[in-house]
Order: sequence, then C-alpha cells, then structure tokens
Amino acid sequence: MTNEEFEKRMEFIVEQQAQFSADIQHLRETQAHTDQIVARLAQLTLEGFKDVNAKIDALVDSHLRLSEAQSRTDENLRNLIAVVDRYFNEGRNGNSKS
Repeated sequence: MTNEEFEKRMEFIVEQQAQFSADIQHLRETQAHTDQIVARLAQLTLEGFKDVNAKIDALVDSHLRLSEAQSRTDENLRNLIAVVDRYFNEGRNGNSKS
C-alpha cells in the first residue's frame, strides 16, 4: 500500500467517524425529545385515568343510591297495591263482601 492509498483510507475512516459522531449526536437529541414526549404522555394518561376513575366512582355511588331508591319505591308500591286490593276486596266502607 502506498503512502497516498494509506492517506486516502485514513481520510475515509476519519470522515466516517465524523459522520458516525454527528449521527449519534442527532440520535441523542432525538431520543431526548422523544423522552420528553413520552413523559408528557405518561403524565396526561395518569391524569386521564384519575379523571375516569373519579367518574366511575361517582357512577357507582349514583347507581347504589338509585338501587336503594328503587327498593324503597318497590316497597311503597307493594304497600299501595295491598291497600288498593284491600279497598276493592273488602268494600269501600271497610265491610267485607259476603
């Protein structure tokens, strides 16, 4: 290998090394930007889950109260039906029909 060939190869290697170095720096900057985006998305997702969980808790509470109210309504309706049945079965003045 001549001195000129050696110089050309060395120049090529140095240029490649410089390009690799520039590429790695670019990748580091891109990765740092990506890390920031992922961190923001993670934070937003966490906040979203907290909001959804709060809404689910409110819905569960509302459902429980609605179920309790429905039970009371059912009981009141059964009582009313019993009163109306007695009214029609026993007569209007409380006397039993014979």
